[in-house]
Amino acid sequence: KEVVIEEILRSKDSPSKVLSEALFEKAFPTHNYGRPIIGFKETVQGFPREKILDFYRSWYVPENMVVVLAGDFKTERALDLCQGIFGKLPSRPSPRGAGAPETPQTEARSVVLTNPIQGSTMMLGYHVPALDHADIPALDILSHILGEGESSRFELNIKERKGLVNSIYSYVYSPADPGLFAVGYNLPEKNLAKATQAVMEEIYLFKDKKLDHDELARAKINIKSDAVYEKETVEGLARKYGYFETILRQYQFDEHYYQKIDAVTPDDVREVAAKYLRPEGLNIGLIYPQDSKRKIAAQDLLDWARVRKPSKRPAKRAADEVHYLKLKNGLRLILKENHNVPTVVIRTAHLGGLRAETPKTNGIHGLLAQLWGKSTATLDAEAMAREVEMIAGSIQAYNGRNVTGMKADFLSEKMRDGVQLFLDALLHPRFDKQELERERQNILEAIRREEDQLASLAFKQFQQRLFPKHPYGMSLLGTATNVRRFKVGDVKRAFADNLDPRNLVISAVGDFDWETMAGLLRPALESIRGRRRGFKPPKVDPAPTAIQTVEKTKDKFQAHLVLGFRGVSYADKDRYALDVLNNILSGQGGRLFIELRDKMSLAYSVTSLSQEGVEPGYFGVYIATEPRKVTTAIEGILRELKKVTEELVAPEELERAQQYMVGAYEIDLQRNSTVATQLAFNEIYGIDRREWLLLPEKILRVRREDVLKVARKILKLDRYILSVVKP
Repeated sequence: KEVVIEEILRSKDSPSKVLSEALFEKAFPTHNYGRPIIGFKETVQGFPREKILDFYRSWYVPENMVVVLAGDFKTERALDLCQGIFGKLPSRPSPRGAGAPETPQTEARSVVLTNPIQGSTMMLGYHVPALDHADIPALDILSHILGEGESSRFELNIKERKGLVNSIYSYVYSPADPGLFAVGYNLPEKNLAKATQAVMEEIYLFKDKKLDHDELARAKINIKSDAVYEKETVEGLARKYGYFETILRQYQFDEHYYQKIDAVTPDDVREVAAKYLRPEGLNIGLIYPQDSKRKIAAQDLLDWARVRKPSKRPAKRAADEVHYLKLKNGLRLILKENHNVPTVVIRTAHLGGLRAETPKTNGIHGLLAQLWGKSTATLDAEAMAREVEMIAGSIQAYNGRNVTGMKADFLSEKMRDGVQLFLDALLHPRFDKQELERERQNILEAIRREEDQLASLAFKQFQQRLFPKHPYGMSLLGTATNVRRFKVGDVKRAFADNLDPRNLVISAVGDFDWETMAGLLRPALESIRGRRRGFKPPKVDPAPTAIQTVEKTKDKFQAHLVLGFRGVSYADKDRYALDVLNNILSGQGGRLFIELRDKMSLAYSVTSLSQEGVEPGYFGVYIATEPRKVTTAIEGILRELKKVTEELVAPEELERAQQYMVGAYEIDLQRNSTVATQLAFNEIYGIDRREWLLLPEKILRVRREDVLKVARKILKLDRYILSVVKP
């Protein structure tokens, strides 16, 4: 019970979860969907053991169970195993229903909450039918057009053009019983009324404006592309079949669903918008800072959402064979065919990222990643977003601790268009001043919101103390001071530094002929000129020589702790043993989980993690617990860490960790994106090119003695950093 209560308390520290639960409670006063999935603290505390057992006996019965297997096995053998395991269970009547049906809503409802947070969040929802209803395909398309993707109406009109929100989205929650069409947006408090009015204007435009056929086509392509990407892994297939069979007793439901998506017309979308997104069916909620000078009432939300006349819109082959090519300018190009699924993935990697920053430039690569590829010399942000959706994919830059780059994903049938669009985004970014200002405000808002993310705060101050001079101790977002003063020229210099062909690797994996792909990429990539600029590798900070504690107080419910040590680098041969040790400690079957969560009920969330780098990274343990349990939690963590430094792990424990790690990695390798990333990163880091294939073997070669050795090397229990964020 205490573990579940810990998670309930943890959710109270998440503004979006708090608001979501309040909105669903408003929208579903009768149905069970109006209650939190994990329950209420009072009810969980009051459950007697017999009531829990009665629930288990009623619902966990063969008639209510679905077992899904997908992968490389013999069907007959699998059936025999399932029969042996599940066939012995006694048959009982299957439970029925999820409670009383929801009564039709006849007037708008609203809820206002305050919390010790930095930003504001709004959500709204309208009742929609269940998953198997004939209107769901049109509603999914409506959601995609309104708020899913960078060319959605919310994104373009409310975020980009009007600058009223920091982020905005929509989705259709359509489970077994009738659900919700939901919209959510994060924004500055000053924009609450204007942003809500703009959202309502976009919603009601569907009743008065014709739907553009290109807009409809893009939505269909992107929705259907999900079906392709789901087939990349056996895990994805199993999850999909299990969900549909459990909810609808139709494991192949999606096949008919995508046929219905194809058949949706513009009139269908307008009809479902008029049918379900009605003023009297609105549920709207707000959570905003409790120290705000404004006093906002529930009626204010309804006033903001009142329907107004909309304003005018502006016009608008060998499975493991990899080919390594070195171009004339020094750029390294890696190509690998995979014809299992009709997708193409391209990844670029340039050694740099946070590691290439100084205190004065901290945050420049984060800003670059938000702008790079968003628009080009010939395509503004809106046109770029439309082009990306027409290839049923995505193109975006990224930034990490060691690498900055760009990633592109699209269907292979759109390969030529996709490659040209990727090259345009990579080589000819626009870096528009207005876009820079918008992204600057978004990053500043994210920096402010860091104060609400207590787990992130605990890790942030841990890293600052462990890496006082090395860039790893800085934030990927940068500092507010730096972000405010960065200009277009700063971004352009960072872009030029990250396009040095001698320090650039590009990988492509997917459904293509490698020679054809090389022919498409080579001419443009060889035109990149070498740069003389570079950065000097940073010096490694000394490891801790004593126990150091850093604390911060926040007006929240839970305490968040990170206890950590100097870790290893990518070049360290001990990293495989350390990864195995990490798996033995972490996860739901790990020692920390079993001892601190299950046995001692100290926390809902506890884990360990190993963060490697070009220079040594860190190994740490994280736990979220009640403030009164902080001392006990620290003692419990140290006790478990001490055990692995004093005695060999059990043989079955080692084998279980190794099998899990290898299995998870093999499943992940079924994704083209994973293979492309592995190939590019291994090359840029100077790791063995066969690492992506040899990794399972290296994990399986780790012995118990290796785990003990690396535990003694890393886990110095008299010299660590303890970071605490608590009430």
